[in-house]
Amino acid sequence: MLKRNNLISAVCFIGFIAAEAPHISAAEALVLLSVLFFVPGVFPLVFHQTDDRTDHTFENVLLQCYPAAALSAVLAFITDISFFALLWWLYTILLAMYGVVRLWKTNIHRIEETSVIFGLIYLAGGGFWFFAYVSEMDIMHFGPLIILLTAVHFHYSAFLIPIFNGLLGRIIREKRVRYGWSTGIILLSPLLIAMGITFSKTLDLFAVGMYMAALYINAYLVFRAPFQTKAGKLLIRTSSAVLMITICFSLIYSLGVYREEMTLTISQMIWIHGTVNACGVILPALAGWRVENPKPFDEHCVQTFSRIYGKRTIGNDFLADIHAVTNDHYTGLIDEMKDLHSDHFSAEKLTPSILSFYEQTINYDIEAKVTWSAWFRPFARIYERFSRRTGQIHLSMNPDWYVMHGEIKGVDSSKDGRKKVRAWIRTNEKQETIFTALYSVNRSNGEGYMNISLPLPFSQMTGILKPYHHKESLMLTSRRRKSGAGDEGIYLQTKLGTYSLPLSETFLITAQGENRLTAVHRMWLFGVAFLTVNYRITCSNPNSLYKS
Repeated sequence: MLKRNNLISAVCFIGFIAAEAPHISAAEALVLLSVLFFVPGVFPLVFHQTDDRTDHTFENVLLQCYPAAALSAVLAFITDISFFALLWWLYTILLAMYGVVRLWKTNIHRIEETSVIFGLIYLAGGGFWFFAYVSEMDIMHFGPLIILLTAVHFHYSAFLIPIFNGLLGRIIREKRVRYGWSTGIILLSPLLIAMGITFSKTLDLFAVGMYMAALYINAYLVFRAPFQTKAGKLLIRTSSAVLMITICFSLIYSLGVYREEMTLTISQMIWIHGTVNACGVILPALAGWRVENPKPFDEHCVQTFSRIYGKRTIGNDFLADIHAVTNDHYTGLIDEMKDLHSDHFSAEKLTPSILSFYEQTINYDIEAKVTWSAWFRPFARIYERFSRRTGQIHLSMNPDWYVMHGEIKGVDSSKDGRKKVRAWIRTNEKQETIFTALYSVNRSNGEGYMNISLPLPFSQMTGILKPYHHKESLMLTSRRRKSGAGDEGIYLQTKLGTYSLPLSETFLITAQGENRLTAVHRMWLFGVAFLTVNYRITCSNPNSLYKS
């Protein structure tokens, strides 16, 4: 099908050149170059990235309809009949709808996949401006050339740069914070630039400057990325290097508009920023990513999340209030630690007291000491007032040790959606609820994870923790592996979807003799440490200790 589409595209482009010669519009040719070659060129990188059959059906419809839509775009320029332009616009709307459906149905909204899908959504803007140009619409008194160049903008930078940026995000394992910030700017820039052109020269200059900075960060990441093929690396890095030069002309042009001293004409920008970008940036980048063909991080991962959302307040009686408590009796946070078995973890290597704590948690007394990082303490004081009212994740500002009282209750799995769910409810000496945490275990691709849900007001936060050995100690962490594989992470789930949070946490549990343990819980925000909780854990019933 792809070979057929490529052949049809080539014939259509030749037909356009023949029909329009010798007075060929460079801007029209640029639009058609994207419509006929770059749009179908990204299909293998965007389609069939999920196992959802409905998605595949939608994708097949889009592939089947593409030749007619592409031919309509060519006929629109040749005949100036707006009906043909409308057909291309409707096709881009279908692509955008497909992107919205993907966003809506995806389990985890990873920023790189969001970037890919935003490219499809922005293309619908290109379809609109294409239709506006052919139908000679009067939009805010813009001239035909400005409307056409806006169509070029949405068929290139607004459409393709987010997709290429998303593909980059699939392969980089480090510098994720930088990648996140640059991606956010890249996704917002098309809107900001459009608003700047329409309403404010100052905003336009600011938006172009921010976009340029984001693309330079993107280029830095490209030159640090671990490509799998030499050809892909050469093509993509060449594309990025050329873009670093051509984007400077955009800033020069915007600065000239702002100062009302034109340093570059629109005709010059069409050739410098249009033709050079098409041939020197988009073409090698597309070829390089087709060679590299990166797959999504979560291509084969199956995350499971609780369906229990919090109300305005949580507290000790929350589960009873929503009739989610059962008579199931659980003694520990997990039935058997061997349920977490994987190539990276074997329960037999842990000391018996650690196994006993997780399987017989009710037999242990816990003391905790909370330490906030100095930079975060002002925020922690504000947060404490909020957490006291909601009765969830209520960590004290008191730097002293204090006793945590805990009880374990069975949770209705039909309400929660996970299996063998139990709630560990912890309170302090003032009978204030510290945590209401719903524990379960999920397995994905042969690996076991501790799956901990904390109901929040009208939402819930889930920590999916991967177990590792640390000598004879146990480490549970939400930090993703450098390979990008696995389900681990901290996620916020709302009615609108599930989002990966810029939080990470690690628990290190160590035996201190037969009946005593220590644990250290550390948390990071955007990679910066902000919380440490130390625990002293003592067995109150030595006869219950796990025997190996």
